[in-house]
Amino acid sequence: MYFDNLTGVSIVIAITLFIVLVLMYLHKTNTDKKIHRLAKQFHLIHHNEKAKELCRLLHEKYPELCAGIDYTLKENGDVVSVDEWKSHHPHPGS
Repeated sequence: MYFDNLTGVSIVIAITLFIVLVLMYLHKTNTDKKIHRLAKQFHLIHHNEKAKELCRLLHEKYPELCAGIDYTLKENGDVVSVDEWKSHHPHPGS
């Protein structure tokens, strides 16, 4: 099958645009998940005194860390604990 130069270039441009659109969609989805996780953490810290205290203690030890980004908190009844630790710093429970 024979394609002229314009057809070949058009196919390459169409494929490139498709890949860029898929990557933009994936980035937006990932960003939406991060914003949702931050909102949940903010709500937990804002409405739970134990979560607020744990967050304050973590901030005193590691002032550069941010709840919802570097670590997440979870509430299990009256107990609040660190759920995920994503920081390169040692886990405070270790």
